[in-house]
Amino acid sequence: MHFKVLAEFFGKIEKVSSRLKMTDLLAELFEKADSDGIAKVIYLFQGQLAPAFEQVEIGMGEKFVEEAIAKASGYTREEVHKAYKEKGDLGLVAEQLLGKKKQKSLFSAELSVEKVFRNLMKIATSEGQGSQQLKIKLLAELLNSASPIEARYIVRIPLGKMRLGIGDPTIMDAFALNLLPEAKKGKKLVKEVKAELKEKKPEKRKEEEERKLRAKVREMIEGKYNVHSDLGSIAEKLKKHGLDGLKNVEIRPGVPIRPTLAERLPTAREIVEKLGKCAVEAKYDGFRLAVHKDGSRVSIFSRRQENVTEMFPEVAEAVRKQVKAEKAIFEGEALAFNEETGEYYPFQVTIQRKRKYDVGKMAKEFPLTLFCFDVLYEDGKNLMQLPFKERREKLEKLIGKGKTIVLTDSIITDDPKKIEKYFDESVEKGLEGIIAKDLEAPYIAGARKFAWIKLKRSYRSELSDTIDTVVIGYFKGRGQRTKFGLGALLTAVYDEKEDRFKSIAKIGTGMSEQQLADLHKMLSKSKQKKKPARVDSELEPDSWVEPRHVIEVNADEITKSPMHTAAREKGKEGLALRFPRMVKIRQDKKPEQATTVKEVAAMFKRQKHVKTGE
Repeated sequence: MHFKVLAEFFGKIEKVSSRLKMTDLLAELFEKADSDGIAKVIYLFQGQLAPAFEQVEIGMGEKFVEEAIAKASGYTREEVHKAYKEKGDLGLVAEQLLGKKKQKSLFSAELSVEKVFRNLMKIATSEGQGSQQLKIKLLAELLNSASPIEARYIVRIPLGKMRLGIGDPTIMDAFALNLLPEAKKGKKLVKEVKAELKEKKPEKRKEEEERKLRAKVREMIEGKYNVHSDLGSIAEKLKKHGLDGLKNVEIRPGVPIRPTLAERLPTAREIVEKLGKCAVEAKYDGFRLAVHKDGSRVSIFSRRQENVTEMFPEVAEAVRKQVKAEKAIFEGEALAFNEETGEYYPFQVTIQRKRKYDVGKMAKEFPLTLFCFDVLYEDGKNLMQLPFKERREKLEKLIGKGKTIVLTDSIITDDPKKIEKYFDESVEKGLEGIIAKDLEAPYIAGARKFAWIKLKRSYRSELSDTIDTVVIGYFKGRGQRTKFGLGALLTAVYDEKEDRFKSIAKIGTGMSEQQLADLHKMLSKSKQKKKPARVDSELEPDSWVEPRHVIEVNADEITKSPMHTAAREKGKEGLALRFPRMVKIRQDKKPEQATTVKEVAAMFKRQKHVKTGE
């Protein structure tokens, strides 16, 4: 595929705000793409060069990109930098300056997606002496041959600022749209859908059938993506083999599985009413890790599916010694634990272990204990469909004796009083609370179901649990805070239906002076002049930011709000947090793993019932 075709689609998608229109454009593009190049197209839409767990980072700073633009266009670095200050987007600067070059290229050729991808991959993998100059040369080489619109996106890719507003759910929707004609020929699938139809009128019935059929296809794609976090690879199989390609997507060590998520209820009694007899485990406040063992090779993935193996050498070593299977995938929560005193260190101490440098020193100072709570795969067998009680039995047999890897503490009961007592004991030990698990439930990857229910310690307020929100903008500080460049954050929750982030709170408390400075430094890297495409907010901050960073927030209660868009329906007010304050930055969560609009609406409903005594 010519890169110009892809760049023109990028341009069309950037101009639209309707998710339906975006989906149609994506479906049209995917139809044009060939099966050998589709994975690369998907990765570029995700703003990467490979699945996230492979950790291929392009890593080009703005100064080097400015130099490459200058090299290709004939303008000076100073002229490029001046244009950047005016436009605030190096992609638009490249488009403008390459459109009126001061020098003719000695050699240029029509760019293919393959050629652009190859150069970007060389930029990402170049290291050592002279690597920065080589990166500039490789980018300038692409810009030499680029048309103005190609230049816009060639520059934005290494900066990680595509600004298209496309998330994974929209990509999956587009594939479902393309595969609809094939799905209509599948007798079994059509029969299944027809059994669910409710409309009586023929024309409306036909519409409903098509809608449900497309939803089924989308569900099938997401089901595979949940156990194989490589959308590019899945797209390639769909392009080559249609829906049959999904049969070849299987769970395997080395490719992360999207973690199951817990729902929340405010009392032990409600948990028992929902689950009956259940397993109740202590909830540890550390890093949730997925451990993959394939012979002597060990891979450890974070909740965000990042490969963090090098950060936790003592865990990797313990896996080789303690895990009895040749191949296995299991999950646990790692936290710093003082074995002598039996003390669990707070998350602020554990978070210090997430670093690339001084790993050995930190491992000695704050050794981690991995508290295991589930097993998903063992020696060629996918265990995800087994009921939890059977998976727990297998986990107990899988983990051998040792100090680094242990099982989570747990009890089995249907007595709310015993759950309350166990909850109090857990909180006394410095833990977050408890997780109750349905003994009969399978492992539901990537979804939030009532198979797992968390009960966290109360903060003595109307809102009895914290909320994970996504930063979408910030306000400049006033008074003493002007020196930090940041005084308050604008945050949002995630709307799964619309694949957008909807505003819920303006937060100005709970942050120390050091945190204000750190937040400003972190957020400045993803600052934008325009509101990001996936953001829905009527409040306008001084600076918008790409929705990348998750922060945990505590508040007094959830209230109705005319200003915020979370859970807003036609003609109704949205929801907001009253007296919100920041608890901590959640580096272990992706923005799509933040609290959802649906969860906030359910919490608001429960809170209302408590107040009225219903």
